[in-house]
Amino acid sequence: MAGGKQTPRQKMINLMYLVFIAMMAMNVSVEVITAFGLMNEKFEKANVTSEQINTVLLQGLEMRAQDDPTRYSEPYEKALAVQKLSSNFYNYLNSLKADATQGFEIDPETGKLPYEQMVKGAGIDDNWFAGDGYSTKGNEIIAEFKNYRDSFKAIVGNDTKYKFLIDDIEDRLNTNDVKNRGGVDISFLTYHFRGFPAVASLSYLSALQNDVRELEHEAYNLFLGNSLKQAAS
Repeated sequence: MAGGKQTPRQKMINLMYLVFIAMMAMNVSVEVITAFGLMNEKFEKANVTSEQINTVLLQGLEMRAQDDPTRYSEPYEKALAVQKLSSNFYNYLNSLKADATQGFEIDPETGKLPYEQMVKGAGIDDNWFAGDGYSTKGNEIIAEFKNYRDSFKAIVGNDTKYKFLIDDIEDRLNTNDVKNRGGVDISFLTYHFRGFPAVASLSYLSALQNDVRELEHEAYNLFLGNSLKQAAS
């Protein structure tokens, strides 16, 4: 999870990650399934709010670049690159939700997915995995994560004042193998998605989108010259 002092929202997200993992070893009740659907709604609302806040920060950086181009032109250009990169990756994560919701239709009356029915995650299991490994789609997903991490770090550069951000990028969006309770290495997508209820995978993808928005937020704060403490908050 993210390094440094965590906000209450990030602590909630971290807790949800642990719950996702625990679900691998338990039978999930309808109530729990529905709760994950409601949590997904919370993540999606938080993501909209985060986008609005980031837009304000980017506008503020633009104004500073106009008023003091010597100091802020370069950070603003970096911010624009981060915004484009992050928006593309955010949208890519959003496209993956089609696999999580495959076979489920939104109720026209409530405007919501039938969470209580989203127990099986066949859309992801069938599309992302082949045998004991990844399918072509699974390998594509891992490549997209890597591209986002590498491109983000390339934009930020090696300045030590951005070390906090670089570490956070690796922490939030790391796709290395994960050790299970038995000490066995499990591939990232297998550990987090394979065999999960569809609604849990949907919520996890929304949480990953939240990570993207948070990374944007941290970057804009640092580009604005806000302190590390402010950025971490």
